[in-house]
Amino acid sequence: MYRLLIVQAAAYRSRDDRRPLRLSKRKLVGAIMPYLAAMAPKDWHVTLCDDELEEPDYNGRYDAVAITVRTVTSLRAFEVADRFRERGVTVLLGGPHATFYHDEMADHADAVCIGEGEEVFQQMLEDAAAGRLQKIYQRTEPASMTGLPTPRWDLLDLKRHVFYSPYVIQQSRGCPYTCDFCAERRLNGDFGWRYRPADEVVEEIRKCGSKHVFFAASQFVGDMGPTRELLEKLIPLKIHWSALFSPRFGLDGDFLDLAKRSGLLHVNMGIESVSQKTLSTMHKDCNNVQTYVEMIKNLNERNISYSFNFVLGADTDDSEVLSSTLEFVQKHKVPAAYFNLLAPLRGTQLYDRMKAEGAILDEPNLERWAGVHCHFNPKLMTGEQLMEGIRQMQREMYSWKSMLSRLRVPPRSLADFASWNINLTQRKVAYSSDSLNEFSEF
Repeated sequence: MYRLLIVQAAAYRSRDDRRPLRLSKRKLVGAIMPYLAAMAPKDWHVTLCDDELEEPDYNGRYDAVAITVRTVTSLRAFEVADRFRERGVTVLLGGPHATFYHDEMADHADAVCIGEGEEVFQQMLEDAAAGRLQKIYQRTEPASMTGLPTPRWDLLDLKRHVFYSPYVIQQSRGCPYTCDFCAERRLNGDFGWRYRPADEVVEEIRKCGSKHVFFAASQFVGDMGPTRELLEKLIPLKIHWSALFSPRFGLDGDFLDLAKRSGLLHVNMGIESVSQKTLSTMHKDCNNVQTYVEMIKNLNERNISYSFNFVLGADTDDSEVLSSTLEFVQKHKVPAAYFNLLAPLRGTQLYDRMKAEGAILDEPNLERWAGVHCHFNPKLMTGEQLMEGIRQMQREMYSWKSMLSRLRVPPRSLADFASWNINLTQRKVAYSSDSLNEFSEF
């Protein structure tokens, strides 16, 4: 029997405070560590460690340690990896950071997994046990979305989660869109949008035993046919679910009616901008600002909680765009909004263009630190003006005056409570630190 420790790395508190950013409890029952555990060979005993909740046991008896890494958690992940390797423990690294930074990760690991881990992760563990571990592992073809293993939720300490903790369910992967600023398509190999069989998704929801589900996908609706099939099969489960999908589906009343019947509680949408000119520069022409009011009306009529994502700092954005964005969400009583600073991420057209222009600043620290950091030279304002403008938007959006004007008082439905929960969480972010829109990893 071999022993495996799976670690989900935390981020540091700040550049100057190299302590891991810790939570008292999780708000989501995550899927990453339980899913990796489900892929381990049967002769491996698996232990999970959420670094955002507790320090890893460096003196534990493990044959291998697998650490999942995002860019914002990479420096802490390397610290954890180095400490285990100093004790002679084999370290395997993987996760989104590996797609564009595998050379860097290889300096802190015995092996690195690039991209999707199905079959590959099991092979890495078998090779580690047999003493034939390679440095780099990577799929050359997309993983099958059929017959995925059920996450090992039994390995999680559910006492470390809040009372209302939706289970993260994997329903699809990839994205059909090619937004200028988004690296999501390429993180798993740019294999397009793929979906799991509806019956398998339903069975996994039954196994988790929860009535609250979050579908962790960058785009819930990539193909309307399979999506409708899944929604029909969700109806008998009587669950409440949340997801992310394109604003254009908010214009489809029949789809929203079916989604509502199947249990849709909250949807997050990538609005990105209230300027059509800016949307065009982002290659986001699937969004039409002239339809936003109709979409909001459709959601409100069905009492669906929703939140909008905005990306600010495009070449066409000036200080007036910041004020008009805030004015828009306030005027239309948008329940929640996330104001994100544009980032030239590797793997994006934006990165390639800014790199060629010499506009990227402090690239080694790009996305390393949680919070508001401008890593490029904006065209129509300074980086400091842009960052401070976003901070001010966040503070005004989540002031008590704003929340009381936008949200139902007192809340009368689960959708109302969902909107209030997001607002209270984002208020803490806006008023307690310089961080902005921090999310727990799934």
